[in-house]
Amino acid sequence: MRYTKRIIIFIFAVFLLVGMAAVTASAQTRKHRVVRYYYVQPDPFWSWNRGWNDPYYYDPYLRAQRDRYYKERDVRDKRKDLAEDREEYNADGYLTPKEQKKLAKAERKYQEAVADLSDYDSDY
Repeated sequence: MRYTKRIIIFIFAVFLLVGMAAVTASAQTRKHRVVRYYYVQPDPFWSWNRGWNDPYYYDPYLRAQRDRYYKERDVRDKRKDLAEDREEYNADGYLTPKEQKKLAKAERKYQEAVADLSDYDSDY
């Protein structure tokens, strides 16, 4: 009983000091945290229903629609990647040989995706 007041005062003082340290520590850093949320569109052809009753496997029309969707998405993604690479590499106004090779590779991949889509369109 004799030391109860002292223990309570000590705990309260420690609590106040920790609180002050936390406030001053957060005031010392000036970092701005940017959080970006990206919405990823789900694949319209994916389902849990894989196996013996998969309509996209047995129906030729639905299979062609699914293949066309994937090829168009591939072209769209390659075009977006190429645009991002061009913007990034041309930001400083000078293309290094390494950047030129990467940009040429991205352009080649985009052209291959476009050619694959046009071949698919000519077949169907």
